Amino acid sequence: MIRELLFRDLDGTYLTEPRTVIEAAFDEPRYLERVPALRAVVTDDSARRHHRYLAVVALASWGHDPVYPVVEGIAEAGRRSPWFNTLVAEDRDGTFPELAGAVAEGRRFTSSAARLAAVNALIGLGDEVFFGWPLRYAADEPGTADALAAVLDRGLDRTDEPDFDRNAQLAALCSVLAAHAPERAVEPARRLLRRDSRQLVRLYLNPVVPFRA
Repeated sequence: MIRELLFRDLDGTYLTEPRTVIEAAFDEPRYLERVPALRAVVTDDSARRHHRYLAVVALASWGHDPVYPVVEGIAEAGRRSPWFNTLVAEDRDGTFPELAGAVAEGRRFTSSAARLAAVNALIGLGDEVFFGWPLRYAADEPGTADALAAVLDRGLDRTDEPDFDRNAQLAALCSVLAAHAPERAVEPARRLLRRDSRQLVRLYLNPVVPFRA
């Protein structure tokens, strides 16, 4: 079923990437007629894990409010989620970056509390798993300051060795916090700089604590 829903355009042409269909819906509302069938895939325990995940990504991208609690649950499970490592790119998990990008794109369709709750749940994983730019993109909106401040505080207290560049990711999130609550970003930025003064970290934090050579 997922092949018909996310790998076929309105003309019946089969595609290699579901992203083509997902992005086409931003300008062509007829794709949204596929929402009920995609919801059925998400709730079908017999469907392939990857297919269910793609349905979640599509629905989150299209602002379908009932799917955001599912995203929130995935975020709360984190690395324990059965969907962790559903997508792998360059030897690292791509599941959460893709989800963050989808929830961010959902703002084109909805400004619901459910979507914001999903964003904040994903932010809460910012010290635990790699996200890259999609989490920064998703977090850059009003209503995320508390979640950003919390993940910065927790991440800066951690002493374990991550399998991704945690300091750079936290610095990127700190720069987003500065855009929405500048007074709350200064102390985390200073703590980060005391820990890591690499150019990449300084670049993210320069708007918060200007670097002086």
